[in-house]
Amino acid sequence: MELCPRCFQDDEVIPRRLPDGAIEYVCSGTHQGSGPHTWRGSSDPAAGEMATEGITDELLEPLLACVVPGEPFAEYGVVEYRFRQQYPQLFRAHVRERGHVLTGKRLDTTASAVRFAMALSRQERSGLLLKRFGPATGAWAYNQRISYWARPPRPSGKSLTWVAYCSQFGRPADWTDDDRAACAGLT
Repeated sequence: MELCPRCFQDDEVIPRRLPDGAIEYVCSGTHQGSGPHTWRGSSDPAAGEMATEGITDELLEPLLACVVPGEPFAEYGVVEYRFRQQYPQLFRAHVRERGHVLTGKRLDTTASAVRFAMALSRQERSGLLLKRFGPATGAWAYNQRISYWARPPRPSGKSLTWVAYCSQFGRPADWTDDDRAACAGLT
């Protein structure tokens, strides 16, 4: 399972093995009107799904802890923000390695946010989380839609968007200097 580095979704991604052994991925999503996105994976079989999932092992429990039991579906930005607040060293380590859209720099298909979303998706496959898609809000609005996460059983009621979450704390829904400082010098 490969997440698109532009839309952070895997439901429209199709892999194709190239003659040199590398894997080319095509996401047929609209990507805010720019159309399908294509990228290459590694020709090294060890760098495939198992290696990528190994990288996300250390993220499983921390990210699961950022999805609050009994809460409605929470927009991805809420989960990532909680992760950054609760596990700053782990967050910074992944941003240092792969970049983040927050800093304006992302390094190919394993940007830190893709790793975080992959770890959340692994928890979904294990039955520990539920996922749905909805509108991306605030700083995340560059995505047309984004993942929302909840703990089982499936919650009812209105989802917790990034904008609503920010308003609870009186913080802007756009990136702040504090947000940028959390990633300063890491990419």
